[in-house]
Amino acid sequence: MQHVLHIALRYIRPRRLSFIGIITTLSVMGIVIGVAALICVMSIFNGFRDLARDLMVSFDPHVRVLAAQGMSLPPSVSPTSHPILAAAIPITEARMVVMVHGATSVLTVRGVEDADARRLTGPAQSVVVGTWMTNDFDHVASIVIGAGLAETLECFLGDTLALLSASQVEQALTTGSQPNGRRAIVRGIFQSNSSKDVDRSVAFTSAVLVRSLTSLPGPTALDLRLASYEQATDVAATLRTSLGPRVVVLTWYDLHKSLYDVMDLERLGSFVVLTLIILVAVFNILVSLTLTVVEKRRDIAILKTMGATDGMIRMIYLLQGALIGVISVGVGTVLGLGLCYGQQHFAWITFDINAGFLVSSLPLRVQTLDVVVVACTGLILSSLAAIYPAHRAARSRVIDGIRG
Repeated sequence: MQHVLHIALRYIRPRRLSFIGIITTLSVMGIVIGVAALICVMSIFNGFRDLARDLMVSFDPHVRVLAAQGMSLPPSVSPTSHPILAAAIPITEARMVVMVHGATSVLTVRGVEDADARRLTGPAQSVVVGTWMTNDFDHVASIVIGAGLAETLECFLGDTLALLSASQVEQALTTGSQPNGRRAIVRGIFQSNSSKDVDRSVAFTSAVLVRSLTSLPGPTALDLRLASYEQATDVAATLRTSLGPRVVVLTWYDLHKSLYDVMDLERLGSFVVLTLIILVAVFNILVSLTLTVVEKRRDIAILKTMGATDGMIRMIYLLQGALIGVISVGVGTVLGLGLCYGQQHFAWITFDINAGFLVSSLPLRVQTLDVVVVACTGLILSSLAAIYPAHRAARSRVIDGIRG
């Protein structure tokens, strides 16, 4: 076995520059670049995934409890349904029509009790203009709208909106009368950064106002914030078991599942595309090893006359492919990890937060499983590339090598 390994190493390090050596070198460079690129791209996707998750869990609840049937939650669903809750806030939600400056739009209005408004920390901390105020002021309702909705309606702080429920719009259409809505003054404008749909179609106001317009008997949802978002799955499972089919329990992940599905699809597509670089390099390895078999026919014949078996000849070329894979994948892994950790520590790629970027540098997170998968993929493909040349070398006849 020691002689087989020595010969395999000797074939990898040719003494003179040749066409086959150039192909092998290019193949190694291709695998190095492909492996490094895969590690960097997967880490970038992980970084942006974490960024999106942080934005989502900071604005949205960790767990949301909704009524499975009817408009309101059952009375048995109380804000103290679980002992590890950091906050449990009843929400009265309804779809309404908003009118301002002659423009109309349909939006989702989330009503919050005055005592719970300050505990709704996500939207409160997302206010970029004005203040977080949902309670009435000077006998006039207050409302906080999203930045996208403010841009669509061309309204700003202090503007007065008219809110109309679905029943009021229907009544106005059937009777041909002017709809009478409730006035609400814009006290603040928020920007969630977690979803453009939220910024364009969600507003917060008093729960009393929403119930007066919709005749809802009670809250339609219960937003739960936990000590850690990682507890959301366990808490949701517990609530589903204890509350039964009367409610629908959604985690923060369920609320944004479509976005995560898109991100996972993009991640998979990038992995497949970049793996093609490794496949092309592996094909070059197959070609170079096959040409090496043709070039080394005389050497193979001499080895067989000296007692080398077909299995030993096959092992020489299998070791060649494995060694090329180990060297190229190892260098590519070190290069990829070096670039990732260099970006994390030195922030080579930066962004200007004043220009609207959410982060100051390119986010990266190296995941061990991704590195292992990329390295194993490169090693397996490199080893597979040596199977055909090894089989051909083992089947070569001594007489053909002597004649060549």
